Amino acid sequence: MMQVLARNKSIGFGVITIVVLSILAVSLPVHRVELITRILIMALFATSINIQLGYGGMMPLGQAMFLGIGGYSFGLLLLKGGLPLTLAFFAGLLLSAVASGIIGFFCLRGDSMTFALLHLAFNILLATLANKWISLTGGSQGFIGIPRPSMFSSPLGFYFFVLVVVLICYVLIRMIVSSPFGKVTEGLRENEERICFLGIDNKKFQLVIFIISGLFTAVAGILWTMLQRGGFPTYMSLILSAEGLMMCLIGGMLSFLGPSLGATIVTIMSTVTSSYFQEWQGLLGIIIIGCVLGFRGGILGGRKIKIKLSPAGSDK
Repeated sequence: MMQVLARNKSIGFGVITIVVLSILAVSLPVHRVELITRILIMALFATSINIQLGYGGMMPLGQAMFLGIGGYSFGLLLLKGGLPLTLAFFAGLLLSAVASGIIGFFCLRGDSMTFALLHLAFNILLATLANKWISLTGGSQGFIGIPRPSMFSSPLGFYFFVLVVVLICYVLIRMIVSSPFGKVTEGLRENEERICFLGIDNKKFQLVIFIISGLFTAVAGILWTMLQRGGFPTYMSLILSAEGLMMCLIGGMLSFLGPSLGATIVTIMSTVTSSYFQEWQGLLGIIIIGCVLGFRGGILGGRKIKIKLSPAGSDK
């Protein structure tokens, strides 16, 4: 009975959210619609990070690399591979999933420090390749000319396209973290020794979580590439990786919608507040300090959780 009520509550909240966002889109000027579109994409980015951070108990220090992998794969398949937009979208996701599996395999091999450094190192390596491989990626100038779906080419149309894609991803993520697989992952986060004693291969679970997180980050990367109508090395910047972690921390890692709230705050501060207050990063730093010292569960609350820099049992 409680599960039915919770499901109905989630459905009701989702419907209200869609209605509110739709009303905002048709009533606001174009530049505000683009801001909300940006917030939606960053909310998906933060939520995909939280699959590892809040549910898996790992610390993804270089998650922006998957944003870039998704965006670059989609853009290059579209422009240089000559694939149709829809096929390039799904082929880009396939390549991103393969890349996530390879990177995750290496990152999850060692101890805590190894995981942290490898995750960060892969981000730096891929960002450098994107910046220097001129013949493929366009180097520091990137590439432009990425089209949007023909039916959603206008700012308002693209907003609704992003809204639908993000909501579909949210439903899928919610199903994953609420499934028995998600519960096992939370168990590894809370008490890895007990889960290991049950005969569960913790590394395989962590690798699957790693791939799922990278896949949804790639979706955000593709949407971001469409929004910017091009691919640029900044998609893989360490600053963006850090901002993603800040979004989860500010909003609340134990709340499903916490990262989305954090993404809203960080995105508004980086786009709107920066127009009036050049040192907006300092204000963001104050907010983070307040979250760490005052309420570590983030704005939406929640108890403190154990965060590992590596998969369960790797320190043994």
